[in-house]
Amino acid sequence: MDKHLLILSTSFWYNPHVFNFFGFGQKTYLGIDIGTASIKIAELSKEKGRPKLENYAILESYKFLDVLTDDSAMTNRSRRVFGGEATEMIKRLIGKANIAVKETNMAVPIFSSFLTVMDLPMMNETELAQAVQFEARKYVPVSLEQLVIDWNLIGQTPPTANDQGHLQVLLVAIPRELIDEYVDTARNTGLAVSAIELETVSATRALMGSDPTPTVILDVGARDTTISIVDQGFLRISHSIETSSEDLTRVLSKALNISLRRAEELKRERGVAVIREESEVASVILPLLDIISSSIQQIIDLHHSKTQRKIEKLIMYGGAANMPGLAEYFSKKLKIDITYANPFSRIIYPQKLEPIIKKIGSELAIALGLALRDMQ
Repeated sequence: MDKHLLILSTSFWYNPHVFNFFGFGQKTYLGIDIGTASIKIAELSKEKGRPKLENYAILESYKFLDVLTDDSAMTNRSRRVFGGEATEMIKRLIGKANIAVKETNMAVPIFSSFLTVMDLPMMNETELAQAVQFEARKYVPVSLEQLVIDWNLIGQTPPTANDQGHLQVLLVAIPRELIDEYVDTARNTGLAVSAIELETVSATRALMGSDPTPTVILDVGARDTTISIVDQGFLRISHSIETSSEDLTRVLSKALNISLRRAEELKRERGVAVIREESEVASVILPLLDIISSSIQQIIDLHHSKTQRKIEKLIMYGGAANMPGLAEYFSKKLKIDITYANPFSRIIYPQKLEPIIKKIGSELAIALGLALRDMQ
């Protein structure tokens, strides 16, 4: 195994001669999530109208730790650790998992894109399509020619005596250059891209389904932290801040005078508990966690000011969701119920996978959401 690669899990095909459905033309749906420090793949099929897990794979790299020691790289926060290696890594995962499908959905991070909710006057569908293109220029800070625009009608405000009501439109803009990069990566692995969407949209699909409960979904990622509000089944707000899981690793390394690799392992093994065990760590870790919790509270307050609806729960997903003590810390600071993500709640999978699903299931939220996109 390459020194910089850690295969956490691959296909559950322990006997492909028995469980290889591909020879019978089983239609499957593939989602690929290219993150800063990992690549995740999920493949689903349908069984009696329900999604069924066929394959999953996670490849995790410690190479992102090298970026933390490179000041020039740290100033360029958009750098993705896999870079030109993404194609080769995806090829390895697909081969390891014995995946035969030739089309995939992929997701791009919110920090490289743009999302907002627009309030527009009541109008018919044809007028709305034209209005979105026109109004988008007022919201998006760069030329629309550089972007791919997508939108979705997510609701409307009721009419009053003084107002005819408004349509609520979710506007998403993704740089064309970024889309081209993902399309090229897929093509070089022998895949065709069916759709590209925001990571938050994919995660929302996997974690929330049609649940109307006002909810925060939180991803403390390696590169950034993404805070989103989902309400009445629709994504309403998604915002990223630069304080991230890798920042926690870096300050742990400096505070304890240990290597970045050991700091990363310590963070995963003991999490927030290390603050109690190593008192000198509190002064450097707590400010970072407070930045994240304060940002969450600001987003919650913003949503409440617009809708008067109270957030009822927070769902953590991604790798940091498993960090010991983190959920309890946020629950105490925000005074809100914390739920661990379970993107497999609507998916059929072998019972023998239950232990590993509990351990790493939340990390597959985006990949599963991508695979679910074409199944709805």
